[in-house]
Amino acid sequence: MEQWLIYGLIAAFFIAIRDIFSKDLINRYEYIEYILYANIIVFICTIIYIYLFNISFQELKIPNKKDLLIIFLRILVIYLIIEPSIFYSLKYCDNLSYAKSIINLNTLFLFLLSIYFLKSKFNGIKFLGVILIFLGSYCIQK
Repeated sequence: MEQWLIYGLIAAFFIAIRDIFSKDLINRYEYIEYILYANIIVFICTIIYIYLFNISFQELKIPNKKDLLIIFLRILVIYLIIEPSIFYSLKYCDNLSYAKSIINLNTLFLFLLSIYFLKSKFNGIKFLGVILIFLGSYCIQK
């Protein structure tokens, strides 16, 4: 089995666990409270990690201006669009699988964008996959 596939399956499993545990928290907190507490915890854990593993800042690669801009824009998109959308989708749905089936249509959008920007090939099998993605999302909703 390819390495990326193993990591993908591990991520999928733990994302499902995260979403189950998150539902109760999401119902009790507003997005800004949730993200504030989460970032404080991440900051503390990062400092502990740096200390425990004796990470030297001299070993770190310093990003150039373009990379810093991309990192900044990515963080803005994540915290201003993606995370609030996921948060409120999970908060207001009756069943987590309904919201996640729609959220996970990102695979379809990524596929379509890769065809356009990366000139990926499109064939009958991939078209069947697109149809199955839509059909699967529809079936979960019913």
